[in-house]
Amino acid sequence: MLQEAGIPIDLVVGASAGALFGLGVAAGVPVERMAADARDAPLADVFRFYAGRLRGGRNNRIGRMLLDAAGDKTFADLAVPFATIVTDMETGEPRVIDRGPVLPAVEASIALPFIARPVEIEGRYYLDGGLRDTAPVQVARDMGADVVICVCLGYNYHAPAALRRRPWTRPLLERLGGTAGTGARLTDQVRFFSRLCAASFSPPLPAQDADVAIWPEFGAVGTNSMGGAGFCYEQGVAATRAALPRIREALTGVVLPAG
Repeated sequence: MLQEAGIPIDLVVGASAGALFGLGVAAGVPVERMAADARDAPLADVFRFYAGRLRGGRNNRIGRMLLDAAGDKTFADLAVPFATIVTDMETGEPRVIDRGPVLPAVEASIALPFIARPVEIEGRYYLDGGLRDTAPVQVARDMGADVVICVCLGYNYHAPAALRRRPWTRPLLERLGGTAGTGARLTDQVRFFSRLCAASFSPPLPAQDADVAIWPEFGAVGTNSMGGAGFCYEQGVAATRAALPRIREALTGVVLPAG
């Protein structure tokens, strides 16, 4: 929708699914291919992507797009400046990665706990970047963005309501989490998730400082569901179309590149 409307994209920052498709934009993957891979991938391909622990590979349509976009590139090789957000298993805090090999950084950003394996980068382990910062607006500003358009597919992770209602659950989760458990084993992920729950009783709302925030309405379809991709795609198109007047207003006075 942004391409059709002539809205230029000068840099991209992505967390979780935003890292996967943000990489596609930054690497110059045709938007028609990205749309088709997201919207039309057979359920079997989506299942293979999940069964393959959300890694790049040739045996499914989405993993193949990830592999083709990243290849053996570094961030410096990409046509558009790009950064991805990951969650540090040791600190539980988001970290920005914008240098070095692209593929492991994006695989780390989409590594859902208990589904994908944590990704090791320079001796540290990382999981899904959308757990703590699903809409990294400030990162885009730090990279030089004058106007930030943020697409929000969900909220920062927050502990289930049943846990938040009971005063004793938070200290219990903190004890279960401990200070160890920063590797790729299942027990490490359990400890990490306990710490994450304990730190996520009152998460901030994402995209509050964006110039334009786009919130597609998915209803009962979960953003990590293996089905419903076509519906989600159409909802994204509708939400972006509705946001175009606000985007154009935000760009008033901004010098756009020729062409």
